[in-house]
Amino acid sequence: MRISIVGAGPAGIACGVLLKRYSIDVRIFEKGKIGGTIRNAWRVENFPPLGFISGESFVKQLEWYVEQYDIEVIYDEILKIEDFKLYGTNGTYSTDIVIVATGTKPRRIPEFEVSSRVLYEYFNLPRDIETVAVYGGGDVALDYAIHALEDGFVPTVFVRGNQLKAVSKLVEYAKERNIHIRLGDAIRRVEEQNGKVIVFSDSGSYVFDALLIAIGRELNMPEIDVSQMKVYTIGDCAHLDLRQSSIAIGDGVKCAMEILRELK
Repeated sequence: MRISIVGAGPAGIACGVLLKRYSIDVRIFEKGKIGGTIRNAWRVENFPPLGFISGESFVKQLEWYVEQYDIEVIYDEILKIEDFKLYGTNGTYSTDIVIVATGTKPRRIPEFEVSSRVLYEYFNLPRDIETVAVYGGGDVALDYAIHALEDGFVPTVFVRGNQLKAVSKLVEYAKERNIHIRLGDAIRRVEEQNGKVIVFSDSGSYVFDALLIAIGRELNMPEIDVSQMKVYTIGDCAHLDLRQSSIAIGDGVKCAMEILRELK
């Protein structure tokens, strides 16, 4: 019985670890790096057993589990799932059961993508910068801004609406750190000039070393066309409105237990 997990974030890793504990043959496919979007996080506070922990430290824990349980990780992007077949960028793979744990991808603004320094994921932010604009008023935007400040950069947050949508604790953290937040100041245009990012907002034009766009996430799913094979969907891609690492891990464990029960 060959079980394939697509996505090496918290849900995928949790599912893989539990299956390996029961000596089930499992492998994980990952297009980038272990950890998924949790790598972006300044701080993870929604997983009580670990206390307050950075996204980077959280990822190291996941990597440790993969190593301890000797889980095979294949670095390939799975584009399509058919009955008993996975089609990736680098190859085709046979499988009996598939667990999709591919999470989410950022909602883009293509017309703003004028430079390699216009980004959506914090972990892609260059280290040779001093200032960064963050566009968005939710949890991710404020987390990015706090993360940037803690890393020694100067962030400015542009928010289209007149109020923040982030959880109150993140708003409190941002205010404690005196992060500059421009409410009701939507970004209308972005240009690149001499390696800088020029942001044109409702209030004027501003020069930054980089721009992080954090205006929401959407499903990140491979194409699925099956009629005979079991496909499970877990984690953020199964619960777009409940994107929590603790839920993702619980989802992975629950899925593994369901598979074990069916195999028995």
